[in-house]
Amino acid sequence: MNSDIDICNLALMRLGTRSTIAALSEGSAEANVCALVYPVVREALLARHPWNFARRRVLLADLGHPPFGWRYRYATPSDCLRVWEVDGPTTPFEISGDLDTQGNPIQVILTDRPRAWLTYTARVTDPALFNVRFVEALSWMLAAEMAIALTGDTALAQGCLQAAGNAITAAEADDANQRFEHHDRIPEALAVRGFLGKDPTPWH
Repeated sequence: MNSDIDICNLALMRLGTRSTIAALSEGSAEANVCALVYPVVREALLARHPWNFARRRVLLADLGHPPFGWRYRYATPSDCLRVWEVDGPTTPFEISGDLDTQGNPIQVILTDRPRAWLTYTARVTDPALFNVRFVEALSWMLAAEMAIALTGDTALAQGCLQAAGNAITAAEADDANQRFEHHDRIPEALAVRGFLGKDPTPWH
């Protein structure tokens, strides 16, 4: 089972450092750099791709009072890191900054669809949920980010960056291959009977 410390130590190993960390708060140079960059790099990688382990689909909560040009104003889930679809890939929407009833800044989703369903990437912080390809890519990204701070070696940083790019490409491809996307298709027998011009309701 993965842990934040395991992933950080894997990144340190890729840098060739002799030190490992036991906690992000231990105060060593390695731990301080890991604590600084790990959450940022993790969220950047999560937001790049609709990872299966972080993919969520929820019915949005209508906040009412949409601005001019839109019919509905919905609350963005608190764990939403990136929005992918609102009621399917062809529905127009806009993500906008707003204020809640207490005047606190919030993010809302504007669209013309009633009872809208949102497909999004959640902010997953439990590394036990990460798949092995994601961990591989994340460790290389961390290594690339920490290379200069911990080693001062620009060539090493460049090498880690290239390895990270390769690992990300492989991880995204592997993840996409494990997801079945439903596409509506009218059976040939129905098309022959005159159903070809109908507009079937998409499944999601």
